[in-house]
Amino acid sequence: MGAIIRRKTTIAMAAMICLLSFSLFASAAEFQADFIQKRQDMEIKGKFFVKGKKTRMDFDMMGQKTSVITRLDKKVIWNVQHGAGMYMEMPVIDSHPEALNSDEELKKIAVKKKIGSEKVNGYMCDKYEIIYHDKQKGKMTTWMSKKLDFPIKMVYDSPMGKMYTEYRNIKTGGVKNSFFDVPQGFQKMSMPAMPNQ
Repeated sequence: MGAIIRRKTTIAMAAMICLLSFSLFASAAEFQADFIQKRQDMEIKGKFFVKGKKTRMDFDMMGQKTSVITRLDKKVIWNVQHGAGMYMEMPVIDSHPEALNSDEELKKIAVKKKIGSEKVNGYMCDKYEIIYHDKQKGKMTTWMSKKLDFPIKMVYDSPMGKMYTEYRNIKTGGVKNSFFDVPQGFQKMSMPAMPNQ
């Protein structure tokens, strides 16, 4: 039972950080990278792909290859379980702060201010602090690559604790559109309820 809850929480964490990323860039990015994501006693490592309004995170969870594919163009997130040949679908709702994709929209729900510049993994980044008006959403610090137009490091302080995400070994271009589709023949399953955090 504990393993199932841990799995659901980890997948939700991966999906959430993808959505939060989307609120911070102008959709021009195209790259693949290694990623590391930490929250309290959990750590995920894997591969990350982005192309415009699409992202994909590949990682192993309890010995099973898992992909979290976010498609803002379709307003959907797919949780793909490769070993089981199945996937689950969650909607991305327009009113969610994470679906915002411009600074003007972000201003409605948060204050964003530049707090410096730093080099991260070979990329010069502008460092921003984003403080949500709703204190329940906490705040985020991001390192936005000027070249990639994408945050390559994020620290999110939320009521659920601190989440840390970083992209390393970045390779630009060459990301296939097919990476962002559910594999043919996979069966759609209903999304189970998430545990209360």
